[in-house]
Amino acid sequence: MRTSPTRRDVLKGVGAGAAASTAGCMSLLGGGTGTVAIGGKQFTEQLILSNISKHLLESNDFEVDSKFPVGGNTANHKALTNDRVDHYWEYTGTGWNYHLGNTDEKIRDPQKLHEKVNEAYQEEYGIEWLQTAEFNNTYVVTANQQWQEETGVETMSDLAEHINAGNEVTWAVSQEYINNPTAFGNMPDFYEYRENMDNVTYEKMAIGTINYKAVSNGDVDLGVGFATNPNIKKFDLATVEDDENWFVIYYPAPVVDSDVLTDEVKQVLNEPTSALDTQTMIDLNARVSIDKEDPSAVAEDWLTSEGFL
Repeated sequence: MRTSPTRRDVLKGVGAGAAASTAGCMSLLGGGTGTVAIGGKQFTEQLILSNISKHLLESNDFEVDSKFPVGGNTANHKALTNDRVDHYWEYTGTGWNYHLGNTDEKIRDPQKLHEKVNEAYQEEYGIEWLQTAEFNNTYVVTANQQWQEETGVETMSDLAEHINAGNEVTWAVSQEYINNPTAFGNMPDFYEYRENMDNVTYEKMAIGTINYKAVSNGDVDLGVGFATNPNIKKFDLATVEDDENWFVIYYPAPVVDSDVLTDEVKQVLNEPTSALDTQTMIDLNARVSIDKEDPSAVAEDWLTSEGFL
């Protein structure tokens, strides 16, 4: 928890003595008239989420200081904890494992992870995690559609059974993915097919368009990617469900400095989370990264179509 006064502490102290004349008008204190500085990361999904916050807050009479994109994980975290921004969207796994440093504790229950990271952030930083969206942008095992139809492999448990039954599988993976404990790591042990790894042939391939395309073309049976990457839609890929939650959980949520988190700010930023599911995010990402639409316009169009604006 921060012990030094923040710029908001100063504002609150000033405002306490002049509440009658400034009620509802003081910047940064919400009530539909405050200013909220929004950060965000430098990739498509984050630009869309940042713009969703921007449009929603502005439509509820808040002034918005759009600072996004700020940078990557560290840059945004520092900006929020150092009062340079008031809010951005963060992923639960990133908060728990990366920012809080809990690399040895993998929480496989999404709700428990959200509760734990929120509790830790409030205690450590005075920052609150609001509701998570309904998608988990974690690693995903992609599959060739025809291969999945022929094998019936729908889940990672199915895949383990398939491999253990003596069936050969070709899998496009990157070396970094194989060695990363938050990605592939000890997954063969977790799903109990390590003893039959002779049936698995790795094709070393970066996680990118080349990987998705190789799976689509049938050059390999399986690949790796990220759950909301629009290439899944572009190349008409199947996915293999991580039914036992091996991969680190990455549900996004608005994170907000408690000093600016009024009930109205919370209500506004929580509003779209239940409508942001996996397919919705894939579609929105595709409009920006594949169709080259403006992320602000895409966010505004989606919010309007869903009745949020």
